[in-house]
Amino acid sequence: MRYTLLPLLWLSLPLAAEPISSGEQLATTIATLVGVVALILVLALAARKMNLPTKLVGKIRLIASLPLGTKERVAVIQVGEQQYLIGVSGGGIQLLDKLESPIEGPQGGEFAKVLAKVGREPKS
Repeated sequence: MRYTLLPLLWLSLPLAAEPISSGEQLATTIATLVGVVALILVLALAARKMNLPTKLVGKIRLIASLPLGTKERVAVIQVGEQQYLIGVSGGGIQLLDKLESPIEGPQGGEFAKVLAKVGREPKS
């Protein structure tokens, strides 16, 4: 029984290892890189075919937020057409109220206007 494994051990040993040239190493590295990129593309196409959600842009929006402490805050979020008042803390997120009438959030251009004003102010 002991001697039956010896031929398998002899087959697993390298007979004569020849040094690999730098050209072969470069070719192997490039082939591996191409293989990894191809695998990424195939997985991306498979995910697209299976209709996996890729992003939630436009589904949930933060309308307003007010910090209450170091880890606590109250926020108004919009999901579709409905707005919700939520409390966020270190322990989790709690629904506080479903708003009957929607509130208006800050307009997207306001920040750009403030930034432009700050950029134009002379430095003293």
